[in-house]
Amino acid sequence: MYRINIGTVLLLVAGFIFYFYGCGSAIKDLGLVFDNPTTAGRPSPSFSADISPILTERCAIAECHVVDGPHDIDLRTYDTLMKGGDEGAIVITGNARESEIVEEIAEGKMPPEGPPLDAAQIQHIIDWINEGAKNN
Repeated sequence: MYRINIGTVLLLVAGFIFYFYGCGSAIKDLGLVFDNPTTAGRPSPSFSADISPILTERCAIAECHVVDGPHDIDLRTYDTLMKGGDEGAIVITGNARESEIVEEIAEGKMPPEGPPLDAAQIQHIIDWINEGAKNN
């Protein structure tokens, strides 16, 4: 006959809960959606009008994501954003869910100083990427 160790069972249950509900919970809490904005009735964001101002005001500041910044990620221009950093692309065109920039921002890791981006700003970035991350 098998004896069940309650500690092992609790550890397994906690692991399943973390796996299914813990990963990506910051994204769920913000109410962000990863659909196509035009089919959902939201306006199409523009890089120059919507995305660039967010990045230059909050991310591409002194000693952050500018030339020679962390991980060689420079967020000052469209071309440098699309170039990515030391580990490759941070924007996966048409796929915000897989884009590192969205993950870092939505989980509150970036920006590390000051308040996090608000949900509307993050949603603009998601929508822009899902619509093809155009230089418009």
